[in-house]
Amino acid sequence: MAAGSIVVDFPSMGAAFCFSSLESLLRDSASGFLAAVSAAPAPGAADLTNFHRVFSRVLSAYPDPPLEAVWFFSALSFHDHPGDLRSLLQLLSAFAASSPTAAKPLALLAPVVSELFHSDKPRRETEALVEAVLSYISICSSRPAAPTDGAGAAAGRLLPAFGELVKVWSVRHSKDRCPFQVLFPLAGEEARRELMKEGCSVEYLAGVVVAEAFLLRLCLKVQGATGVPRAELQKELRIWAVSSIPVFRNQQFFGVLLNMLLNRPLPVYSLLSADDEILVRDILYDALILVDYSFINTGAGVDQADSSLLPTYVSRLIITHDAINEARSKGDQGRAMSFINAFSTSNVPSYLIKWATCQAGFDQFSKPIANTPQALLKWLVDLDDKGLKVLGDNSSWIKGRLIYGEVKNGYGNRMIHSDADLFFIDKQSGGEVMDTKAGEDEEAVEMETADNAFIAAAQSMKVATNGIRKRKGCANEDATAVKFVKYKVEDSSVKDYLSAINGMSSGSEVENPQSDDEMEETN
Repeated sequence: MAAGSIVVDFPSMGAAFCFSSLESLLRDSASGFLAAVSAAPAPGAADLTNFHRVFSRVLSAYPDPPLEAVWFFSALSFHDHPGDLRSLLQLLSAFAASSPTAAKPLALLAPVVSELFHSDKPRRETEALVEAVLSYISICSSRPAAPTDGAGAAAGRLLPAFGELVKVWSVRHSKDRCPFQVLFPLAGEEARRELMKEGCSVEYLAGVVVAEAFLLRLCLKVQGATGVPRAELQKELRIWAVSSIPVFRNQQFFGVLLNMLLNRPLPVYSLLSADDEILVRDILYDALILVDYSFINTGAGVDQADSSLLPTYVSRLIITHDAINEARSKGDQGRAMSFINAFSTSNVPSYLIKWATCQAGFDQFSKPIANTPQALLKWLVDLDDKGLKVLGDNSSWIKGRLIYGEVKNGYGNRMIHSDADLFFIDKQSGGEVMDTKAGEDEEAVEMETADNAFIAAAQSMKVATNGIRKRKGCANEDATAVKFVKYKVEDSSVKDYLSAINGMSSGSEVENPQSDDEMEETN
């Protein structure tokens, strides 16, 4: 960010003003913008000419303009032409072209996603614009992550004036609501609280924006599926979700989705009915639990350097526990088995066990009786009761979640039908074996087979990513349209999925999706 004083002149006022920094310029300009808009006789009638001139000069002084300055300038342009979201997307993508990393171009899109959420355009037009946003996100996601060294981390923090810019962008829809809730309507309370903290990272903001765009597209797909059988719609949309997540390969985005599932209901109540919200939550459970994405597991060791993975892995543990309880409450034992098996064979149990061992300072205490969510949760709570604060402030929260799950399912202290009862470890083969005392029936086996086939089919679905990573820019189709790399996975993916289901036996091996590097090599 800029350092030192900034001198700007206002020709119509016949005066020049000196600001101590870009921060002070942004604060004063945001205050002046809000005052001018409030005093205008009609929406869009405020005279913002001086602001246009000033920020045109400010932005031209930067080879890679700061996010906050771009946001203010684009707000001025959008105020002159409200509703022109294609032009807004083009403007923001043009300013992000010189950014060497993915975070800033993605973070800049927040106003576009917000305006799409609040838009009263026909659904078909809104869907086309959301597709354009996701296409642009897929292009930007191929850029490297932001540097994590001291200088890079400092440059990747939002200015304290960020909150004022949120007010500028939310003024058209605020109606006395929290500006952050207006600008980030699909982010969820926890994400908004993080964004409100001074010094929040641009990378986190980028993850929130990608999560909102992803969730908005999913909701629009549900809205447009009138008459489609529920089971068929769920299969089709989870294929789309699983295909999209590794294209974005953004850990912050993944974490934001996990945190959305931790708190109910999902922040989609203004878009979907209660039943549709349950459908979307089930789709997210499938997409976030049943597949072990390579971009999440990269560098998943247990030294202090990768402690940033701990919140993600703890969240995965909790939502898997919740998903299993939900499936059992509906009598869907096969779905519960699929979640248990996916979790038990993932990297999450080993990571959390090693982390707890390292934090406790020794490894002479007993390990969990099984690599299942409930067994691992109970083990972590027991460690906390023994005074080993392995998860710090998270321990009491985890204990409350475990007790809630037991009460909800009627287990009490007896832990009837716990995850540990469903699995035991075959020490000779090293594999997890289902215990017959779990009361598993043929229908449950078929359900697990279908879910396993779904995961295997998802691995092969890289059609949508072909051509995406090789494109570093975007081109205009014409003067008014936005054209990015085509982002469409549903048609061929569903066919691949259905054919895979028909052709696979219950003994098919379920593999993890290819790594991002492997996908790039095949391109």
